[in-house]
Amino acid sequence: MPDCDKVCIVSGEAVPKTFSVSRMFQWFPTVSSRIQCALSALCVGLLILNIIVTVSIRKNNVQCPSQEQKNIISVTDLPHTPCPEDWSIFAGSCYYFSNVAVTWEEAKHACQKRSSNLIVINSKTEQDYAIKVSMGQYTWIGLTEIDEEWKWVDGTPYNLRQTYWKEGQPNNWSGHQLPGGEDCAQLQLGGQWNDEHCSQRWRYICEKKAGV
Repeated sequence: MPDCDKVCIVSGEAVPKTFSVSRMFQWFPTVSSRIQCALSALCVGLLILNIIVTVSIRKNNVQCPSQEQKNIISVTDLPHTPCPEDWSIFAGSCYYFSNVAVTWEEAKHACQKRSSNLIVINSKTEQDYAIKVSMGQYTWIGLTEIDEEWKWVDGTPYNLRQTYWKEGQPNNWSGHQLPGGEDCAQLQLGGQWNDEHCSQRWRYICEKKAGV
């Protein structure tokens, strides 16, 4: 009959009833060491993985701003443009060429609403540029006759040596059968100036200093 103080047989030997886990590892020293090593390696692996993930998240947060941050653009970050949209820049001035035909007075007011004046031609280079941007259209310029004296709209002195009148002009032609004379200057197709009745409708060129 088996001894009542024995509960099981391991490798042919009886194990006491007071058998514990620690004593079990004493019976299996090789298995216990392998488990401990595996657990240690697992902990180290999880720790390294946590460090890698943390570093990666912080790096992405620095290099990749949120969409909300991308949408916030300071006005000072926008590129500075010396001329408004639909204007052209030349020799330090901005020019606007209209696409509608109006009277000379209407052209004058249209330019003033754009914080500018009808073009004042001061040099041969500016004259050539005006011819270029007018693109073969009859065009009002900022020269008008007041009290039988030609004057620029911005007060620039009228210089007869820097004018580009067509031969025989200005002639104050009266054949148009309209009240008054031809008191407004027009850039013709060939680029030369002609005096025209101010009620006629032509396109126009506005001019203002760049950056204003």
